Amino acid sequence: MVLKLRFFLTNWINFLWIFVVVYLSIIIAVLSEISSVNDLGDLLIYGFVGGLFTIFLFGSFFWIGFIAIMFFLDMILLNANREYLLGKLFLEWVIASSPFIYWGVKYSAWLFFMAVAAFLIAQWYRAKAIDKIITLHE
Repeated sequence: MVLKLRFFLTNWINFLWIFVVVYLSIIIAVLSEISSVNDLGDLLIYGFVGGLFTIFLFGSFFWIGFIAIMFFLDMILLNANREYLLGKLFLEWVIASSPFIYWGVKYSAWLFFMAVAAFLIAQWYRAKAIDKIITLHE
């Protein structure tokens, strides 16, 4: 059980990747709306501060659900066996990402696709961290 909790704690990699990619995407989207140099100050505030509010306030439901599903899936799928580790993490990605892919298509929200792509990349880095934990455990 302690080992599985250590696996769960590697989710900081997912949080960091998703946060950075979504935050940068919001800033780029806002900055792409510049129509004049006079708008730059307002857009910088909207981009940097608004991006944080979007991720933490509007995205709070996402983060709560994401943490819950990752905890559940980590406890079920991951163990000290390295065999199929990438496959298990890919399965986690498919299960956790499917609602966001659906919402991205339904609402034409490209930001969901950015988060899903970041999550996929993060899972690959997370596999390396989990592999190190398993190595130390052996």
